[in-house]
Amino acid sequence: MDKQLKNKIKKIGNKNRSRGDIDYNMAVELNLVVENEKDFYDKEMWLGKNYAKKWNKGKFNFTQAKQGVKNLLVTPRARKYQNEWGVKVGEKERDAVTTARMRAIMRRIREGEFN
Repeated sequence: MDKQLKNKIKKIGNKNRSRGDIDYNMAVELNLVVENEKDFYDKEMWLGKNYAKKWNKGKFNFTQAKQGVKNLLVTPRARKYQNEWGVKVGEKERDAVTTARMRAIMRRIREGEFN
């Protein structure tokens, strides 16, 4: 896993952990499950290119983009993980992984990787 991404998930987890809202280990494990899927790279590249086009046109909406990442990358893997291992993945963990993946995509857009 990318070190920056792991630190971001940890930061999000630590921010919410004081309230007991998020299981950091579950968020990290879910992120690994998402990254290890065979079609992850293709879907993330597709999202990145799409978001880069919208960013350049000035029509980018971060909230909608985050929802797209959640629906396309995180939630299907979370459901698969739940079915395989019988462990419930909470909404807060899904949101933490979604935020971390979205930040990674945005960093790559700013670096010009999708142009």
